[in-house]
Amino acid sequence: MSVTKRKGFAMILAIFVVVMVALGGALLLSNAAKGSKSISDNYLRAQAELLAQSATEYALMRAQGVDTTAGACLNQLNITVNDAGGTAIFDINVSLAYSFEGAAAAGCTTLADTTGKDTMVLIDATAVTRATITTEPIRAHRRSWQKL
Repeated sequence: MSVTKRKGFAMILAIFVVVMVALGGALLLSNAAKGSKSISDNYLRAQAELLAQSATEYALMRAQGVDTTAGACLNQLNITVNDAGGTAIFDINVSLAYSFEGAAAAGCTTLADTTGKDTMVLIDATAVTRATITTEPIRAHRRSWQKL
């Protein structure tokens, strides 16, 4: 009796090649998804940094228009930025603290008073994305020390 040996090496090699091609395709798809998320996060980060800068300048402009000698101060500013469709995408919180040349005005968040120097304001602006547009919030912070 003679026994015929069947060779299955070609089939094993074909299965191995198919598995390797499938793993390569999965890796490519994973890298494409990560690259897309990275690009959108970088775009949102750039927007947040520019909005924090704009909010700082806006808060300074508003603070310069307030008469602190009358006891009124701008201590907090909250801004919501919407996209073209009207959906809120950024929340910007600005806090202001003052350092006065003379006596501190009532109702103002004060760092120092009677410094003998010009009245100054410390502006902290934080821009944060809403959870509806990204999986984790993107935050940009800007601090500025300005003369009033």
